Amino acid sequence: MKHTTLALPDDLTDWLSAGDRAAELHSDTVAVDRQWWTDALAEHGLPDSLLGNEINRADLFALGSRATDSPDDAIALLWNVVAFCLGRRTSDGKKRIAAVSADRKYLGGLLRDAAETGREEPGAAYAMLRPDKGGNMIERLGPAGFTWFLYFAGAGEPKHPSPVLESKVARSLRRAGWRDLRESTWTAADYVAYSKVVDGWRADAGIDRNDVIVRGLFAISPPSGWDHPWQAWERQTWERENWVRGPLTTDDLRAVHRWLSTLAALTSRSAAAHEEFERLGHKINTALGGEVGEIRASLEGDRYRHSYHGEC
Repeated sequence: MKHTTLALPDDLTDWLSAGDRAAELHSDTVAVDRQWWTDALAEHGLPDSLLGNEINRADLFALGSRATDSPDDAIALLWNVVAFCLGRRTSDGKKRIAAVSADRKYLGGLLRDAAETGREEPGAAYAMLRPDKGGNMIERLGPAGFTWFLYFAGAGEPKHPSPVLESKVARSLRRAGWRDLRESTWTAADYVAYSKVVDGWRADAGIDRNDVIVRGLFAISPPSGWDHPWQAWERQTWERENWVRGPLTTDDLRAVHRWLSTLAALTSRSAAAHEEFERLGHKINTALGGEVGEIRASLEGDRYRHSYHGEC
């Protein structure tokens, strides 16, 4: 199925109808490690542009409205967006800071231009930050990071055409029928197509904001690996708490359970073994709907000790 024919997923419709999703989105606030950012930016000769110990979407939309004013304004938006996404984590933060610091004038101008372009041409903005025949323009800042930047550079415009694209979103899109969409490292053409899907689903759902659709795609995303070829059996069971990952068919699970039961009977003196057998047996039994039963091996240490020593 081509992305142009993707229907609004039922579970996304259900999610949209279950609350005031726009209000929830606007209330997002994230606690960040402000001191870490202050120190790291100063270490590389960059101004401390972080907004505070907490950052919310309204703050970032306000910064986004100024991101096209100058390279420094664009860089300020970038750091606050990355902090918002990471929370109190600082994964790869210093590498990103060092990369921008090493070529601040050029990369600041690139970010400013991408912010402006992304308001009208999402594919062109995406290609500025990750050309199809090259890597990321800023080290350690791939699509999952810079599409957040492009999104907030839209300053909160409801129909902003540059939405966030991350692996969770991609999994939701693949489950909706876009099978050839990759897990990551998307092309600029992919991003344009995705933008059109989001805008189309917004219209189909009768809501005002594209970013609410994106938030829903995060919310309904299946687990990582749900559609790998080796996990062909009972793929849809990921929605249940007893979802089991692995390259096993239901017949394989029945065979494993049978052997676990046999081993439990043969190792009746081992408490550790019994605990493992019962735990694994319970998971298999749950995954098979209770059809194979629980493994309940009793400890019989006393009986074996007496017989081994010839006592009656």
